[in-house]
Parts: sequence; structure tokens; C-alpha cells
Amino acid sequence: MRRPPHISRAALALLAISAVIASSCASTSFEERALIDESLESFNATPLVQDEFDDPDPFGLEVDRTPAANPGNGIVERATAPAGIEQFGCPFDIDNLAPARCGRIELPGRGADAGYTVEIAFARFVATGDEEDLQNDPVVYLHGGPGGSILDDADYWYDSIVAPHIEHRDVILYDQRGGGRSTKLPACTEATTSTDAFFEEPAPHDELAAPFLTALAKCADRLAQRRGVDLTAYSSAANAQDLVDLMWALGVQTYNLHGSSCGTRTAQTVIRDNPAGIRSVTLSGVYPIAENLMGSIPQSLEASLDHVFTACANTQACNDALPDPWRALEDLVSRLDERPLSFTLGSGIGSWALHFAGTDLLNGIHNFVYVGSDAVSIPDLLIDERDGDDRRLRRLAATSVFSSVDVAPFVLVQCADEARFTTPDQLNRQIDHPFLNATDAAPSLNGRDALTICDSWDHAETPAHENDVVTWETPTLLLSGALDPITPQWWAESLASELPNARLVRFAGASHDSDEGSCAINIIGAFVETPEVPPAAGCAVGPPLTVPTRAERFRQPLSFDQWTFDLDADGEFVDGQVPAWDPVYFDDVQIFWRNLDSLDPTSIVVVPNGNTYDATSHLVIYEVEPEWRLDGHSLVDGWSRESVSLQTGDLVRYVNDVSGVQVVLVTESGEPRDLETTILAVVAESLGAGQ
Repeated sequence: MRRPPHISRAALALLAISAVIASSCASTSFEERALIDESLESFNATPLVQDEFDDPDPFGLEVDRTPAANPGNGIVERATAPAGIEQFGCPFDIDNLAPARCGRIELPGRGADAGYTVEIAFARFVATGDEEDLQNDPVVYLHGGPGGSILDDADYWYDSIVAPHIEHRDVILYDQRGGGRSTKLPACTEATTSTDAFFEEPAPHDELAAPFLTALAKCADRLAQRRGVDLTAYSSAANAQDLVDLMWALGVQTYNLHGSSCGTRTAQTVIRDNPAGIRSVTLSGVYPIAENLMGSIPQSLEASLDHVFTACANTQACNDALPDPWRALEDLVSRLDERPLSFTLGSGIGSWALHFAGTDLLNGIHNFVYVGSDAVSIPDLLIDERDGDDRRLRRLAATSVFSSVDVAPFVLVQCADEARFTTPDQLNRQIDHPFLNATDAAPSLNGRDALTICDSWDHAETPAHENDVVTWETPTLLLSGALDPITPQWWAESLASELPNARLVRFAGASHDSDEGSCAINIIGAFVETPEVPPAAGCAVGPPLTVPTRAERFRQPLSFDQWTFDLDADGEFVDGQVPAWDPVYFDDVQIFWRNLDSLDPTSIVVVPNGNTYDATSHLVIYEVEPEWRLDGHSLVDGWSRESVSLQTGDLVRYVNDVSGVQVVLVTESGEPRDLETTILAVVAESLGAGQ
């Protein structure tokens, strides 16, 4: 399901918004930012470095490629002669990963324009185990979106998508048509310009909705007139046929499907239209074909927050501090609609005024609770705000800003799949907390304005069977999070009840991230190994959901891991101790995030000698130019101490007197002050004074 690109994990969230502030939001007009966004249109025109392969058959094509019989109910017959595969350098860091080969294949457009074609970019990770243990049925991953990219983030998702299977079988990832490294649709700059108004202007949302819909209509008209673009060539059915053709071109006759979010709908379409060769099916964030996303978000978000607020009521400290969370949330939404939270992102030339209204808050919360650990922090955020502490609310606002530049593939697929089967009555679902209906207002792309949007776009014609329940007998694993605000748990339960060989695993503490984490990864890995044997899923039960308060969150237990660094980028490695937090490697900088939730800035940043990385960007929000203050020597000999104190956070930096290597501690304002002693000094000392 489509989320703004900054909503993934804590590290990527803050890094992404920092990059946006620095590059495209620096005192620019809407028109100037539209020109910046338009540069994305040339993304596919830039050739990547061609890999030189010693292997004469890098993709394993010297195999029997006789296609299995097509059952005849696909949207078109399987392509009889796909074009050759073009190899290209993988767009992700392959160090420490399994060997991978990346390529593109040209496929039919499948729309109204018979001459239109698309390119599908893919990566094939090669199994690493002993030859006698290798299996000939790769795992094929279908990402959500539509319009996103799994290839660009393949190294980040490697541990959860590739690693569980790579010892015994290959894993194939590909970007679906319309986005990523596959054929991209042109940037919808009109939508981006209009979307910015929801964040940059203090005007009420209902005054901005009509211009936004008009902007989308203008974009649709421009793209429809553009030569070399066929807007009728984008749908789940077309995506499904792409997968089948890709498998045939790669000589794959048996494979395992793993679909996530909107990828689960594509997986069901593959099973319906071309089921031959599918050995097992894993679906996470289940989106049944017979269900309708349009207008369903308020109901799904209400159920998600109900779980969280019930857990708050059952957690004494939370209940004492927030006895009526629904009223607290509604009151906050009303106050922000009357008087938006206004502040500045960045500083100086990189500054950008932000106005955060109640509708923005609801959409921000909706995106925020895609991750289970984030969802359970909502009561704590409400407690902070009630007590006059809006620091986390400001960070939620900053990470809720998004651009609609890539709106086209999502709109086209959603309109092709759903518009025919949606009536105005279905867009007015009754819920207990009607103020949540604001999450379906513009700039939502699948809410109550969705039919108006679809009327403007020349999308694919949809056959009647695109709204029918799809059933199958292939062994299937369904994973669902009770906190999921976009593909609710009852959708997974409904589909599981229709399948004779399905196993549904429910995660009480998970949200749309139900296929992440060691428990889910182990369950998926075991299932793909032996699909006919129900995997042990006891770890999914877990303890009752609890909601920690701020004091409890600060008392998280601390442990350390050994880590190897290349601090001079010269291949000379140094071992050091770091907190056992989430590691992220970014621009030669190693970051370790505490990650209590996506708004937690607390981190350790190790910056190699000569790197100019600015750790103040982790705080996202500051209204003055941060200046490092030299405080003399640190707690560790051989290192100098510098610091920055801002309203939204504090930073302490140790700089090695010999090498210039930096170790930075980023904390939230008010964080216990002993973190410098217990964490920063430990890391610096482990790296040594002379490094």
C-alpha cells in the first residue's frame, strides 16, 4: 500500500526528510520545486554502469524454457518471444550480500496502444549453499506501492526478504511497471505543487481540496497527451502478467510467491490468471481482490487505534495519565484545525515554514502506525502534548511531509482495480469516531475523493472478475498485524477462510510490518522450506500489548555489540563496541538508532576521517543555525568534546585528536544525561585514542 517514501524505519525517516530539506525545500517557490521534481522524469534515461560478468550465462538461461500451458484466463496470452535481457549494474550495495545479477527485460504495454512497451528491472540473488542442497524454485517478491521500488532499497530489506531463503534457493526482486528502475511514468509535478500547499499554507484543508483535485486532473490531461505514454497499461492484471513473463524469460518453471501489501493483490491475480508453477504463497498485509480500499481507511485506522487505546487502558501508568485517549486525540485534532502548529524546518537557506493542521495530524498518525512499535507510542505522544511538550508532535509533523510527484502509477492501478466497483455510498462508511473521516480527505488518493480522481484519468478498463474472490489450493501463509491501519486483520481472516490450505498467523503487536522481525522471518523461512507443514508460530502470540510511558521508554536495558569500522576508507579495519541498536550505513557513515519509535532521534553516529556528514540533521527541526561549541577534552583521553544544545535535542561530539574521526551522540532534549558516560565514552574508548 502506498505510503510517503519517508515512512519506513526510524533511520530512513529522519534521513529522508533531512535530505528533502537540504536539497529541494531551501527557500524555493512552488514553481522552482516543481522543476526540481520534474528532473525525476529523466531517471530512466540515465544508464547505469554495465557489469562485466565472467559467467557466460549470468541469469541461468541455458535451461529448458518451454512455458507451462496457459489456462487461458489471463488478460493476454504469454509473450511468445520476450526481448533479450539487458544486464546492468545493481542499484544497491552488494557488499556482504549474496551474489546478485541485475537486468531489464522489455515487455508488452498491454494497454490501448499496441506499440507501447515497458521495461521491467529485476535482481536475481544467487543461492549460496552447497550445490547438492540447492532448490530450483526461487522466491519471487512482490513489493507494495504501486509505484515504489524494491531494487533501490534491496540492501536495506535484504535480511527480511532475501536472507531467510538464500542458502537453498535464489531470490528474485523486481520493480513493477511505473516506478523504480523499471519504466517510470512521468513526474506529476502539478500534484506535487498542490500537495505542498497542504503543509506550507495555513489555509483550512477543505479550501485546498478543490485545487488539489484540479491539479491532478491537469496532470492526467498532460500525461494522456504525452507521446510514448499509455495510461491504460497500468493495473494489477498487467503487473501479474509481467511477473509470469519474467519467470518464463528467466527459465523459471516453479517458484514461491511472497507478496506484501499491494503486492498481495498482484499475487492473487497471478494465481487467478496463471497458476502453473506456483509452489507456495506468502502474503503479508493482505489485500483481498474482493475488498475495496477506497473509503476503507477511516474504519481501518479506527480499529488500529482501538487496539492501542485498549492496551493503554490495560496499562496502569498509561491509563492514569490518559484515561480517555479518544477524547484527547479528537481535542488535539480540533485545536490544530483551529490553530495549526507552525514552525520552521531547517535553518537559513535550508529553511521551510510548515503548518500542521488537524487533518495533517490524522494523516501523519495513519502513516506513523504502519509500524507496530510506532503505533503503541501514540498515547505517549498525546500525554506529552497535553503536558505542553510538543517536541515529538513537531517531529511527527516533519516526517509527515510528502510529495505526490510519483502519484501516477498509484492512481492508475487503484482506479483500474477499484473504481468500477465503488459507489458513493461505499465511501461513507459509518464509524464510531467520525472525525477520523478526515483521513479520507484530499490529499488522500484512495478516500472519498478517489472516484473524482479516477474520472479524470484515462485508466485501464476493468473486467468484472477483478472484484471476485480468488481461491486456490496451493499452500499459503498469511501474516497480519492487529494494528494494521490500511489492510486490516479482518481482511486476512476473510481470505484465509476461503482457502483450504492456508495458515493465518496473527501478530498482536505488529501493524503493516507483520512480515518483519525475527519471529516473522523465521516463520516465513520455515514455511517456504516445507509448505505442506504448518510452521511453528508460537512466537507470534507474545505477551499482551502494553503501552510504555516516557519514563519507562528511557529505562530500556542497554547492551553492546562488537562492530568493525573502516574509519579512513583505506581498507584498514578497526573493531569497536557500539550499543545493540538498529544499524544503518549511510554515505560511508555508520549510524546506530535506539529506535524506540520512528520519532526517537537517539543515536550514535560514527563519522570517518574527512567525511563532512552533518549529524545535526538527525534532529530534523531547528530554527537557528546549529553551532558546535568546543568544550575541551572528553571523558576519553585523545578525544576533544564539542556539543550543540537546541530546543528539540542535544548532540555531543567526540573528535579524535589524531585522526579526526568523530563519534556523535544524538539525544532528545531532556534525555537522561548519563548517556554520554554509558554510551558515547564507551564507543570512543573502544575505538582507541590513536585511530
